[in-house]
Amino acid sequence: MELVRNNQEIFIFIYSLIILWVNVSFIKDYKNIKRGLGEISSEDELEINPNAISLMFFGLLFNFFRRWLIYLLAILITENIFVVIISLVLFVIGLYDSIFNNSLEKLRKSKIGFYLAVIDTIFVFIFLIYLFVV
Repeated sequence: MELVRNNQEIFIFIYSLIILWVNVSFIKDYKNIKRGLGEISSEDELEINPNAISLMFFGLLFNFFRRWLIYLLAILITENIFVVIISLVLFVIGLYDSIFNNSLEKLRKSKIGFYLAVIDTIFVFIFLIYLFVV
């Protein structure tokens, strides 16, 4: 436990780099993802109920580790009201995307995930600079 306490900045920095890598990869592959979604003919072929609680829970859990945890870390580390406001707005948009864009048709039409990934990438990049400087 002492190893974690003594090196928490390094772990946060590594986590931020991983999140940055995930976001950049998503942005680079976004066209392929959209094309792949367009090739799926209907939700019936997926054999998945998009309104299932377990699927929504998985989406919320994924967003927690991909987005919301970095927002919490940024708020706790910077203690800046501007970061709190930006994080809160991004959290609400991410929550909306997780809860309401869960069907295949909505995923095809929505670009919220892409825009969130771009904004998250900028957010994490600035946070990394802050961690490096401070």
